[in-house]
Amino acid sequence: MTNGACYIRVSTSYQEELSPDAQKRLLLDYAKEHDIIITEDSIYWEIGISGRKTDNRPSFRQMIAAAKSPEHPYDVVLVWKFSRFARNQEESIVYKSLLKKSGVEVVSVSEPLPDGIMGGLIERILEWMDEYYSIRLSGEVMRGMTEKALRGGYQAVPPLGYDRKRGETPTVNEQEAELVRMIFRMYVEEGRSLTAIAKIMNLGKYPTKRGAHWNMTHIRYMLGNPFYIGKIRWNHTSHMDGRNVNDPSEWIVSDGVHEPLIDEETFQKAQELLKSRPGWTPGHIPARHWMSGLLRCTKCGGPMIYSTKTKRNNASMRCLRRTQGLCDVWNRITIPRLEEAVCEGLELTFRSCSFEHIRKTIRALPVDTEAILRGQLDELEKKERRIRKAYMDGIDSLAEYKENRQLIDRQRAELSARLASFSGSPPDELTQVDRLQMVSNIGHVLEILKDEEAEMLKKADAIRSIYEKVTYDKAAEKLTFYFIL
Repeated sequence: MTNGACYIRVSTSYQEELSPDAQKRLLLDYAKEHDIIITEDSIYWEIGISGRKTDNRPSFRQMIAAAKSPEHPYDVVLVWKFSRFARNQEESIVYKSLLKKSGVEVVSVSEPLPDGIMGGLIERILEWMDEYYSIRLSGEVMRGMTEKALRGGYQAVPPLGYDRKRGETPTVNEQEAELVRMIFRMYVEEGRSLTAIAKIMNLGKYPTKRGAHWNMTHIRYMLGNPFYIGKIRWNHTSHMDGRNVNDPSEWIVSDGVHEPLIDEETFQKAQELLKSRPGWTPGHIPARHWMSGLLRCTKCGGPMIYSTKTKRNNASMRCLRRTQGLCDVWNRITIPRLEEAVCEGLELTFRSCSFEHIRKTIRALPVDTEAILRGQLDELEKKERRIRKAYMDGIDSLAEYKENRQLIDRQRAELSARLASFSGSPPDELTQVDRLQMVSNIGHVLEILKDEEAEMLKKADAIRSIYEKVTYDKAAEKLTFYFIL
């Protein structure tokens, strides 16, 4: 007998595809005919997911990892068609080669291949046809969506400040709209930086559209979104990964029929400021290290500034007032040691959930934050009912249902914690909920600081979301962290 796994995938298009249950039935029938043992744990499902990239297919990656493991649980992976395994020829070849080295064969039950070199040739032709079909289908979808955008059609979730039912024009959510107006006012009229605005929003417990914490990127995107002046922008970012911004010449901006929240004069002022402020505090040139502006001398309280690496010394942070003759202590710490110490301090705090210095401040702003949080909790209840129905109707597998439930539970816990922190205690009282929220924030910052590909400004923005300041005492070799919540 041979041990095997089944991989079942249905993309979002549902064109020329069998249902998940039909694929499962065919795969199990094939396994029975060929004496292949398939258990429920060895059936991997992927519903509503494209086969172009493996990054978005967690079940696929889990299957590959299991097949390559030393335990060697599978000898064969069964798919309905090779297109279910991948629609990208390069990735298909790579993963099939990895499995082959581990003694695992990929078999398409509806596309039998002859033995020998001819079978390999036919398999490559099928892979090329699958990728061609995927590219052609993607092009058709893009043309349709582009045409819809040119006509002013809505095809995405509206931003903060709006609600929208499927097939209808977005309507203003007045509670969220006040947040949007407040952000534009702080940036255009009050001259606050992107980082400062994000900090104010987080201190006030005001959530993003998805209930997350604000950062500089969120604020910048909102200030540059023409949706707020009644327009629709399409093809702003790459549809392959959603992260890379396309050249402005490729954007499609058309008039919408929704109600604008911001007047065009204010919006244009914001665009001019965004161009003149490349991502740092007004009046400052972009810093040379993500701790610039946060690190202070314990003796005099003055800032410690970045000192360039020389032939004799590493790059370092040193007391500015010492160089001006205003401080009698030579406070200096090398950049490698500083970065190591900051990460060590964060990890220690993350594990112990203990804070020596933490200040909790809630800025009173004219927005009903409690109503916004409760509204987002209500939306999670609706989403939970939808995924339960999808499971009961056989659309989602049990594994997918559990994964979606866990995600909803995490979002509900975070929103509930923020709601309790906002409404349950005096502004200056630090609760256990506050401490847990702070630990969660630290975990997020640690991920960014340890990411070698993260840009300096992203790290600077992250570290400023949790620190009010950090002081350094060279004599005692001690960093003191002052957290802010």
